[in-house]
Amino acid sequence: MADVYRNRTRCRWSVRISGRVVGHRLGVVLIGVAFRASEVARLRCLRAGARDVHAWASGELADLPRPPGARRLRYRLTESGFRIEGRVVVRAAAAWFEADGTAWCEGGE
Repeated sequence: MADVYRNRTRCRWSVRISGRVVGHRLGVVLIGVAFRASEVARLRCLRAGARDVHAWASGELADLPRPPGARRLRYRLTESGFRIEGRVVVRAAAAWFEADGTAWCEGGE
C-alpha cells in the first residue's frame, strides 16, 4: 500500500510507503484508491497559512494508461475533501496523478 500526495516544492508526486517517502515521481497510478484528508489540519493551514501534508491518496501502485473516460479529481484548501465535479469522493477504482500536477480517477464514489 502506498500513499501519494503532491509535493509543491519539488513539483512532483511524493510516494510514501509505511510512513516513509520512498521517491518523487512525475506521474503515479494507484488502484483500489482511498482519498484521505484531515479536516483539522486543513483548517489549521487556512488559519496559519502553513503548508503541510494533510491530504493524500492511498492504494496499490500500478502501471496503467489513463482511459478516456477518467474524470478530473480536485483538492482545494478552501473546500473539504477530494472532489469530482463538485461532489466529494472518498474511494475510486483507480487514480492517475499526472506530470502536470492534475489528478484523474475512474469509478469515484
